[in-house]
Amino acid sequence: MLKRLGKTITNNFSLKILAVILAVVLWVVVINIDDPTTSKTYTTNVVAENTDYITSQNKYYEPLDSSNVVSFRVSAARSVHDELSNADFSATADMENIEYDEGSGIYRVPVTITAKRYSNKVSVVSKQLYLEVALEDRGTCQKAITAATKGTVMDGCALGTVQIVGSNLLKVSGPASIVSQIDTAVATINVEGMSTDVTDSVVPVLYDADGNVIDTTKLTLSLSTVNISAQILNTKDVPLEFEAKGEPADGYVLTGVESSLDNVRIKGEAATLNTVSKITIPQEVLDISGITEDLTTTVDISSYLPSGTALVLNSDAKVEVTAKVEPVVKATYEVPVANFTIQNVRDGYNANYMESTVAVEISGAESELAGISAKDITGTADASNLGAGEHHLNVQITLEQEHCWVTGTVTLPVIITDHNTAETGTSDNTDTTDSESKTNDTAGTAAAGDAADKSDKTDKTDKTDKTATENGAAGSDAERSSNNP
Repeated sequence: MLKRLGKTITNNFSLKILAVILAVVLWVVVINIDDPTTSKTYTTNVVAENTDYITSQNKYYEPLDSSNVVSFRVSAARSVHDELSNADFSATADMENIEYDEGSGIYRVPVTITAKRYSNKVSVVSKQLYLEVALEDRGTCQKAITAATKGTVMDGCALGTVQIVGSNLLKVSGPASIVSQIDTAVATINVEGMSTDVTDSVVPVLYDADGNVIDTTKLTLSLSTVNISAQILNTKDVPLEFEAKGEPADGYVLTGVESSLDNVRIKGEAATLNTVSKITIPQEVLDISGITEDLTTTVDISSYLPSGTALVLNSDAKVEVTAKVEPVVKATYEVPVANFTIQNVRDGYNANYMESTVAVEISGAESELAGISAKDITGTADASNLGAGEHHLNVQITLEQEHCWVTGTVTLPVIITDHNTAETGTSDNTDTTDSESKTNDTAGTAAAGDAADKSDKTDKTDKTDKTATENGAAGSDAERSSNNP
């Protein structure tokens, strides 16, 4: 059986092959001549029409998923299909025909397919297509765009005014669920390394209340970009100076004014900064009248900045200021006479001390008075136009402590002698009594210059010893003796 079948197939095999080839050629010829009608699938995007119908009802629509792309089958001659592509068809959805499908709970709009070419030779054979949309309330809002910066200006410079150039009002519309999240609109300019004024066009960014950026893909903004400028100013560090009004209570002294900041950095145009050397806060801000303890207050120094300047750091505006007061105390010091200088002694005259120490009473702040010792007290006395004899010269005391002062008048007892007369009397030796007297005076004067003659001035020595005893550590060591005010 198989042999017979094989023989049949191979018998006249070349003729059979030729017959098959002729059949295929004949079929192709027939097909080309007949041009049969076939169907083919095309794909295109759906374009919404009459969208103002939706917005007029204060609604916002959005295509669901990928329903804005539709596929459909078209019937046409094969030769027509060969000439067509997806771009030769359009799909439109008239929003006035929107309907609600209760079965699916979805809003949908019928889609119409139109052939741009060969419209009379093609027909759409697909079922009715729809554009499915989500429908929600349409929201609108207006936000003032805030100017901001990023980056750091060049050292020695500071930011001045940063502002939007032109309109800064941004109108936004879109889905109410998104629009309701908008909290701020910010335009940010980059000032990194800048030393001169800069202007740029930037895109405003929307933020929610938590500072998160809001996607504007579904929103319509009235401004796509805004112009923003940043002023770059010079800076200068200047000291703060506080003045106090009034006087503390009796028995107290103002020892100083301290502040949480000694210097602040201000910014402004170079010409303006060159005229500023310090910032003075007026007396009215710190009234110390009648106080008996430190007074602390907080001052907003921004109100007292020179015109055309501002603080570089806003945190420097609030400065804590303290007026320091202390009780006034008194102390008496036995000051060595060697600490005093006698000025303007007449030519030919000598001035010699009559005592080894002089009592000086000083009043002042307790903390400063504690740092004074007798050896630190110095002064000068004026002997202008004084002749020979005993004199008590007023002494001008010099104190380094700012809040201490001498109580009463300090006098320095001295003996002024005529040097020429003393020499003549001694050489003549004509009057024994006078000679002895002058000799004694000369000896007393010399002893007073070294430390006071104990033999001839017993009463003065007793007085000095008594003073030393009453003042405790005062005396030969010239230590301080303190008394109550």
